[in-house]
Amino acid sequence: MTEADRTASGGELLTRTQGVPTAVERAVAAIRDGVHDGRFVPGQRLIEADLIRDLGVGRNTLREALSRLSSDGLIVVEPHRGASIRRLGRQDVAEFYQLREVLEGLGARRAAENIEMPGHRQRFTTALEAMRHATSAAQMPEYIDENTRFHRAIVELAGHTRLLELVDQLEIQTFRVQFRSALARDRTGMREYSAAEHENLAEAILSGDAERAEQTMREHLRHTGDGVMQLPDADFA
Repeated sequence: MTEADRTASGGELLTRTQGVPTAVERAVAAIRDGVHDGRFVPGQRLIEADLIRDLGVGRNTLREALSRLSSDGLIVVEPHRGASIRRLGRQDVAEFYQLREVLEGLGARRAAENIEMPGHRQRFTTALEAMRHATSAAQMPEYIDENTRFHRAIVELAGHTRLLELVDQLEIQTFRVQFRSALARDRTGMREYSAAEHENLAEAILSGDAERAEQTMREHLRHTGDGVMQLPDADFA
């Protein structure tokens, strides 16, 4: 290991070796998971000493992780105040859903084009069955989590690494804790219309109809975004 592989904070490995996530990548993932799960809430300050202790990383590693999360728009770093979880306004959320519509539409198109590749049909039908079960049996928070996995499974089948990274960034923004809490009470009627739309989307993907798959996904996310926009002002920044 060279000196370039280590930081000044205890010699933490920062470069990727044989596919193993770096210390920075692990810290980024842990904070992103905390936002998604509601452990970190919008507006919450991120105390450096607490994160260093909880994540088991050094100061340089943490600061690099926070810099990446700031570039992704997940946190805000202010001089003399440090980092905090970014609050989202209505316009922010509307723009995120517009981007998801385009990107996940592309993902659905490519998933349909790739459906006959080895293992793809089985992977998709497994995700679809899990989504169907959650629709009929799960509580709303569990349904929301399964919905996220279903959408991600489609983008994974697209076979486009950068697309998957961008969609992941947008998904965590649009299903942040304030919207998860509102949707968990089903104040948008999400479950009612999503089931039918998911079935239409699945039919298009499984039949290899790329154009229909893209259009159906875009309409689905437009519908979902419109529902989120109906939430009261209290659910936004």
